[in-house]
Amino acid sequence: MNRLQARSQRLALGTLLGLSAIASALAVPGATFATTPVATTAVTTASCEEGRWPASAQGQPLSFKAGARAGDYLWHNPTGWHLRFTHPGTGRVVFTGRVVSDTPLTVAPFRLESGDSFALSVDRKTLTYRFLNHGWIDGLDLRTACATRLWFRGSMAGVRLPVGRIWIGHAGRHPLQNPFVILRNR
Repeated sequence: MNRLQARSQRLALGTLLGLSAIASALAVPGATFATTPVATTAVTTASCEEGRWPASAQGQPLSFKAGARAGDYLWHNPTGWHLRFTHPGTGRVVFTGRVVSDTPLTVAPFRLESGDSFALSVDRKTLTYRFLNHGWIDGLDLRTACATRLWFRGSMAGVRLPVGRIWIGHAGRHPLQNPFVILRNR
């Protein structure tokens, strides 16, 4: 094996180990990020608590503020789920996406501006949104009826967001792919 081949193999191994470390950091017992929604029956219990979502999704991302890096910021806290959009500058950037729950959602707007819109499906399990962001903060606050999973997909300027433009929880972790699923801990 020549030096170039050996170096290429070391680089590939290093990349694989680095990706494995990132994947391990995102792996929280009971939490996964996947690419497609899975059809399930609604699961509800009288003792459902919002605090059972993965620890990795808890708390507002540290990097989030008006004019921060363009993308989607997602977190959970005792009042439910929060989805926010921003970007640097004052030009118009369009954020679109979908959230799918296995139980009904309730949605409240956060700082809507002219041209921003969102809609819930008739069964209240699918939320679609379109926000015209001008560098400030737009968003939605979501609550679930004891959902066991939430599926997210986000786009910016008509292009699916790369995972590095999606921040989840206090540590601002990125999902492994877009779309992704967050599962409730059991």
